Amino acid sequence: MLTKSTSSCLPRLAACMFQLASVVAATNTTDVIDAHPSVAFRAADIAVSTGGLLLLFLGLAIICDDYLVPAIELLCERLSIPDDAAGASFLAFGSAAPEIVLNAVATAEGRLESMEATVSAIQGSAMIAFAVIPALCVLVISTPLAVSWAPMLRDSGAYILSLGALVVVMHDSVVTAVEALVLCGIYVVYLLVIFLPLYCQPKHSAFVTNSADAAASPLLGPHHATSRSPPPTYGATITMSTAALDDPLVDPSEQDELPRTWLQFVLQVLSEPFHLAFQLTLPTRDGDTYSTRHLYLLALALSIGYVALFSAGALYLTRRLSSALGLSSTTAGATLLALGAQIPDTMASVSLARAGHADAAVCNAIGSQVINVTLGSGLPWALYALFESSIRIPFKDETMLWKSLAVVVGAYILLTFNVRRLFCGCFPGDKPSLIGLTKVDGAVLLLLYVLCNVAIVLPTT
Repeated sequence: MLTKSTSSCLPRLAACMFQLASVVAATNTTDVIDAHPSVAFRAADIAVSTGGLLLLFLGLAIICDDYLVPAIELLCERLSIPDDAAGASFLAFGSAAPEIVLNAVATAEGRLESMEATVSAIQGSAMIAFAVIPALCVLVISTPLAVSWAPMLRDSGAYILSLGALVVVMHDSVVTAVEALVLCGIYVVYLLVIFLPLYCQPKHSAFVTNSADAAASPLLGPHHATSRSPPPTYGATITMSTAALDDPLVDPSEQDELPRTWLQFVLQVLSEPFHLAFQLTLPTRDGDTYSTRHLYLLALALSIGYVALFSAGALYLTRRLSSALGLSSTTAGATLLALGAQIPDTMASVSLARAGHADAAVCNAIGSQVINVTLGSGLPWALYALFESSIRIPFKDETMLWKSLAVVVGAYILLTFNVRRLFCGCFPGDKPSLIGLTKVDGAVLLLLYVLCNVAIVLPTT
């Protein structure tokens, strides 16, 4: 339990985290690498950067699994927000925070290389969101991933529209304030499409049932089981610890110890500093009540702050690693930088999938990409263009065409996998509102991601 004085300092701590994330993301390491061109230094830098990335991955997994996702679940329960709307709005905005900060810093710096890398990272992040994240969500559960087709089509269509608008805005390599505000306006329309139907329908609609079981877990929409057990056909099997589900803001010290295999022992030892830091700085739930009315909101804000901090560190190490490996800014942005920026999305979506929230998992991944293209690009550009009349952004037609084509193809392939059961009897006996992604689909999506990366790298070599 946090004391009153400690709780009053937590908002300031969250602000400091975001400031530190901005500073770290703005750090340019190319000069440091060039100043030490020796093979030994580069090898050591690669080893240290790789080890640091693995540690940050572990920290992100812990904060997403034990704090961020449970806090968002509780927020959506209090607001009676359905699964897909929560994933496409609240969780997606939190996941996109590192990329928004990164693009804002690159725009403020005015460095062509940085802006080119961030634009490339937008394309690479989209391929991860449309291919890698759904594939991983399928692979971490024992049954096919059950997703509602309507929000899937809505979010995919919104992203394709946003991507097309971005290409049109950047066709002459000059972005004006009006063009940047148009990108921001697309996201506003996207939010209206998500939330207006919720307020126009009756109070007791299909999204929120009156059953006691549904009231205990309203985030699991009507197509999921109303208990914490998976549905008989396409529900996600819950593999998280029972404490993490029964106690939304779980105290890490109460979790069961891992079996003592050598790998799990190493993971447990490396996890202890993260658990201790989170236990000291994040509010935990006291039984079935909270010490203050909005304590879960504080937990949510601080969790997002940790995600932004760890993600900024991951982006920093990714830039060091790409510099040590000699990758171009475009290639590094579309591959390593995009991979580093998508860590929060991946961890959060996989955690949601394991907890049985398939709609939130997929909508979070795709919704965050809509934010990246619209707010992540449009908002920093609009603020810059308001003072400088316009902003010049490097644009290479052939490279951008390859990236855009790869992303759009990936989106349509994923849509094909999801809507195929609407036109054939591949999944007889299932609910008509649900679609299922199997492990074969996941393997094909991973293969698609590899092919798209080849299509990006080859034109630049």
